[in-house]
Amino acid sequence: MKETPIFEEVFSRMLGLPGFWLKVLVGGLLSFVPVVNFLAFGYLLRLGKGVRRTGRVALPDWDDWAGLFTDGLKFAVVWLAYWLLPLLLALAFSVLFKAVGLGALAWLLVLVVFLLSPIVFSAALYRYLSRSDFKDLLDVVLIIRMAYGAFHRLIIPALVFTGICAVVLPLYGFAIFFGFVVMIAYTALSFRAMEQRRTVAL
Repeated sequence: MKETPIFEEVFSRMLGLPGFWLKVLVGGLLSFVPVVNFLAFGYLLRLGKGVRRTGRVALPDWDDWAGLFTDGLKFAVVWLAYWLLPLLLALAFSVLFKAVGLGALAWLLVLVVFLLSPIVFSAALYRYLSRSDFKDLLDVVLIIRMAYGAFHRLIIPALVFTGICAVVLPLYGFAIFFGFVVMIAYTALSFRAMEQRRTVAL
């Protein structure tokens, strides 16, 4: 039975990986440029795929640029469906709530969705990486159940991601890429540990 990974330990080990900061620097620079940032998205997809397959964090090399771009498009689909879309819906409902005098409820809704989106997205990405089949993203109930089951483990990484993006906002490319690297690596390890525990239990 695999133990649940501890976020602080995973984070510390990641920072000590050979070439970590250089690879993050490349991803951060690419993240600033529209369209080119799909290369960074593809890198993140490969990171999650590698962690899911091996159970350890190893940053992939920056190579096979055409493949990275294709993987980036796949990553973007998951991100749009399970991160951006929920936020846009929350903002739309918040406008309606404000129109009927429920401003406090509107801000609460946006805050809750903003904090939950990273967790739900991570569950959706892990689900997609199981077969690399977009049909798996249609199983919304299962993805929400995965996110709910891992909530107490993933809320800290989600808050760290949000904090990194907020603190380093002027350098948003580096902030978003660095935050994604940390979050995707840890959440993939966590879901993998949960998956293996269920397999052992059966």
